[in-house]
Amino acid sequence: MSLVAKRYAQALFDTAVDKNVVDEVFDEFSTVIDLFKSEEKLMNLMLTPSINTSEKKEILNRVYGEESINLYLKNFLNILLDKNRFEYVEEINETFRQLVFPYKNTVEAVVKTAVPLDETLRAALEKNLEKRFDKKVILKNQIDESIIGGAVVYVGDQIIDGSIKNQLNQMKTQMNSLRL
Repeated sequence: MSLVAKRYAQALFDTAVDKNVVDEVFDEFSTVIDLFKSEEKLMNLMLTPSINTSEKKEILNRVYGEESINLYLKNFLNILLDKNRFEYVEEINETFRQLVFPYKNTVEAVVKTAVPLDETLRAALEKNLEKRFDKKVILKNQIDESIIGGAVVYVGDQIIDGSIKNQLNQMKTQMNSLRL
Protein backbone atom coordinates (compact mmCIF):
# COMPACT_ATOMS: atom_id res chain seq x y z
CA MET A 1 0.00 0.00 0.00
CA SER A 2 1.54 3.26 -1.10
CA LEU A 3 1.79 6.43 0.94
CA VAL A 4 -0.31 8.20 -1.70
CA ALA A 5 -3.13 5.69 -1.28
CA LYS A 6 -2.99 5.96 2.51
CA ARG A 7 -3.17 9.75 2.52
CA TYR A 8 -5.96 10.07 -0.02
CA ALA A 9 -7.99 7.24 1.51
CA GLN A 10 -7.63 8.78 4.96
CA ALA A 11 -8.75 12.16 3.62
CA LEU A 12 -11.83 10.63 1.96
CA PHE A 13 -12.60 8.61 5.09
CA ASP A 14 -12.29 11.65 7.38
CA THR A 15 -14.58 13.67 5.12
CA ALA A 16 -17.14 10.85 4.94
CA VAL A 17 -17.14 10.51 8.73
CA ASP A 18 -17.43 14.28 9.25
CA LYS A 19 -20.35 14.51 6.82
CA ASN A 20 -21.96 11.27 8.06
CA VAL A 21 -21.95 9.67 4.59
CA VAL A 22 -19.58 6.72 5.18
CA ASP A 23 -22.05 4.07 3.97
CA GLU A 24 -23.02 6.03 0.87
CA VAL A 25 -19.42 6.83 -0.11
CA PHE A 26 -18.34 3.24 0.61
CA ASP A 27 -21.04 1.75 -1.63
CA GLU A 28 -20.65 4.27 -4.43
CA PHE A 29 -16.84 4.14 -4.42
CA SER A 30 -17.05 0.35 -4.80
CA THR A 31 -19.45 0.80 -7.72
CA VAL A 32 -17.12 3.33 -9.35
CA ILE A 33 -14.17 0.95 -9.02
CA ASP A 34 -16.20 -1.95 -10.44
CA LEU A 35 -17.02 0.22 -13.47
CA PHE A 36 -13.36 1.13 -14.03
CA LYS A 37 -12.34 -2.52 -13.70
CA SER A 38 -14.99 -3.70 -16.16
CA GLU A 39 -14.56 -0.82 -18.62
CA GLU A 40 -10.82 -0.80 -19.26
CA LYS A 41 -11.17 1.81 -22.01
CA LEU A 42 -12.70 4.27 -19.54
CA MET A 43 -9.80 3.79 -17.14
CA ASN A 44 -7.35 4.22 -20.00
CA LEU A 45 -9.05 7.52 -20.92
CA MET A 46 -8.60 8.75 -17.35
CA LEU A 47 -4.91 7.86 -17.47
CA THR A 48 -4.16 9.25 -20.94
CA PRO A 49 -1.79 12.22 -20.58
CA SER A 50 -2.83 13.80 -23.90
CA ILE A 51 -6.39 14.34 -22.61
CA ASN A 52 -6.55 17.41 -20.39
CA THR A 53 -8.06 17.34 -16.92
CA SER A 54 -11.19 19.29 -17.80
CA GLU A 55 -12.02 16.81 -20.57
CA LYS A 56 -11.52 13.92 -18.15
CA LYS A 57 -13.85 15.59 -15.65
CA GLU A 58 -16.42 16.05 -18.41
CA ILE A 59 -16.16 12.35 -19.26
CA LEU A 60 -16.80 11.49 -15.59
CA ASN A 61 -19.78 13.86 -15.56
CA ARG A 62 -21.23 12.17 -18.62
CA VAL A 63 -20.72 8.72 -17.12
CA TYR A 64 -22.18 9.57 -13.70
CA GLY A 65 -24.41 12.50 -14.48
CA GLU A 66 -24.65 15.54 -12.27
CA GLU A 67 -26.20 13.90 -9.22
CA SER A 68 -25.78 10.13 -9.59
CA ILE A 69 -22.85 9.83 -7.17
CA ASN A 70 -22.19 11.43 -3.82
CA LEU A 71 -20.92 15.00 -4.12
CA TYR A 72 -17.93 14.33 -1.84
CA LEU A 73 -16.93 11.27 -3.86
CA LYS A 74 -17.34 13.18 -7.11
CA ASN A 75 -15.15 16.01 -5.78
CA PHE A 76 -12.64 13.45 -4.55
CA LEU A 77 -12.38 11.87 -8.02
CA ASN A 78 -11.94 15.34 -9.51
CA ILE A 79 -9.11 16.05 -7.05
CA LEU A 80 -7.42 12.81 -8.11
CA LEU A 81 -7.62 14.04 -11.70
CA ASP A 82 -6.33 17.52 -10.77
CA LYS A 83 -3.37 16.08 -8.86
CA ASN A 84 -2.58 13.40 -11.49
CA ARG A 85 -3.23 10.66 -8.93
CA PHE A 86 -6.02 8.80 -10.73
CA GLU A 87 -3.73 5.83 -11.34
CA TYR A 88 -4.00 5.14 -7.59
CA VAL A 89 -7.81 5.06 -7.51
CA GLU A 90 -8.10 1.27 -7.06
CA GLU A 91 -5.44 1.20 -4.37
CA ILE A 92 -7.09 4.16 -2.64
CA ASN A 93 -10.40 2.30 -2.71
CA GLU A 94 -8.84 -0.77 -1.10
CA THR A 95 -7.20 1.36 1.60
CA PHE A 96 -10.50 3.20 2.14
CA ARG A 97 -12.25 -0.15 2.61
CA GLN A 98 -9.68 -1.12 5.24
CA LEU A 99 -10.51 2.08 7.13
CA VAL A 100 -14.28 1.65 6.84
CA PHE A 101 -14.50 -1.98 7.99
CA PRO A 102 -13.30 -1.40 11.58
CA TYR A 103 -15.35 1.80 11.76
CA LYS A 104 -18.51 -0.12 10.85
CA ASN A 105 -17.52 -3.23 12.87
CA THR A 106 -17.52 -5.21 9.65
CA VAL A 107 -15.26 -7.89 8.23
CA GLU A 108 -14.99 -9.23 4.71
CA ALA A 109 -15.01 -12.99 4.27
CA VAL A 110 -14.38 -15.10 1.19
CA VAL A 111 -15.85 -18.57 0.95
CA LYS A 112 -14.45 -20.89 -1.69
CA THR A 113 -16.74 -23.68 -2.80
CA ALA A 114 -16.78 -26.18 -5.65
CA VAL A 115 -20.22 -24.94 -6.73
CA PRO A 116 -21.98 -21.61 -6.11
CA LEU A 117 -23.70 -21.29 -2.72
CA ASP A 118 -27.46 -21.00 -2.77
CA GLU A 119 -28.96 -18.03 -0.90
CA THR A 120 -30.19 -20.09 2.07
CA LEU A 121 -26.77 -21.63 2.70
CA ARG A 122 -25.07 -18.30 2.11
CA ALA A 123 -27.30 -16.53 4.64
CA ALA A 124 -26.77 -19.28 7.22
CA LEU A 125 -22.99 -19.16 6.78
CA GLU A 126 -23.02 -15.36 7.04
CA LYS A 127 -25.06 -15.57 10.25
CA ASN A 128 -22.72 -18.16 11.79
CA LEU A 129 -19.64 -16.11 10.89
CA GLU A 130 -21.24 -13.00 12.39
CA LYS A 131 -21.78 -14.88 15.66
CA ARG A 132 -18.25 -16.29 15.65
CA PHE A 133 -16.48 -12.99 14.93
CA ASP A 134 -19.05 -10.69 16.58
CA LYS A 135 -19.00 -8.45 13.50
CA LYS A 136 -21.14 -7.85 10.45
CA VAL A 137 -19.84 -10.08 7.66
CA ILE A 138 -19.69 -9.25 3.97
CA LEU A 139 -19.46 -12.64 2.31
CA LYS A 140 -18.08 -13.21 -1.18
CA ASN A 141 -18.38 -16.60 -2.86
CA GLN A 142 -15.57 -17.78 -5.13
CA ILE A 143 -15.69 -21.00 -7.11
CA ASP A 144 -12.72 -23.37 -6.84
CA GLU A 145 -13.46 -26.83 -8.21
CA SER A 146 -10.15 -28.18 -6.89
CA ILE A 147 -11.52 -28.32 -3.32
CA ILE A 148 -13.88 -31.10 -4.53
CA GLY A 149 -16.61 -30.25 -1.97
CA GLY A 150 -17.22 -28.49 1.31
CA ALA A 151 -15.88 -24.98 1.76
CA VAL A 152 -12.83 -22.94 2.69
CA VAL A 153 -13.57 -19.66 4.45
CA TYR A 154 -11.06 -16.80 4.68
CA VAL A 155 -11.75 -14.12 7.28
CA GLY A 156 -8.88 -11.67 7.67
CA ASP A 157 -5.84 -13.81 8.39
CA GLN A 158 -7.89 -16.80 9.58
CA ILE A 159 -8.73 -19.81 7.44
CA ILE A 160 -11.50 -22.27 8.19
CA ASP A 161 -10.91 -25.26 5.93
CA GLY A 162 -13.81 -27.67 5.71
CA SER A 163 -13.04 -28.85 2.20
CA ILE A 164 -13.04 -32.47 1.13
CA LYS A 165 -9.61 -31.89 -0.41
CA ASN A 166 -8.25 -30.91 3.03
CA GLN A 167 -9.90 -33.91 4.68
CA LEU A 168 -8.39 -36.25 2.08
CA ASN A 169 -4.95 -34.69 2.60
CA GLN A 170 -5.27 -35.17 6.37
CA MET A 171 -6.25 -38.82 5.90
CA LYS A 172 -3.31 -39.30 3.54
CA THR A 173 -0.93 -37.82 6.12
CA GLN A 174 -2.36 -40.08 8.84
CA MET A 175 -2.08 -43.14 6.63
CA ASN A 176 1.53 -42.29 5.76
CA SER A 177 2.43 -41.91 9.45
CA LEU A 178 1.05 -45.34 10.37
CA ARG A 179 3.63 -48.04 10.77
CA LEU A 180 2.62 -51.53 9.89
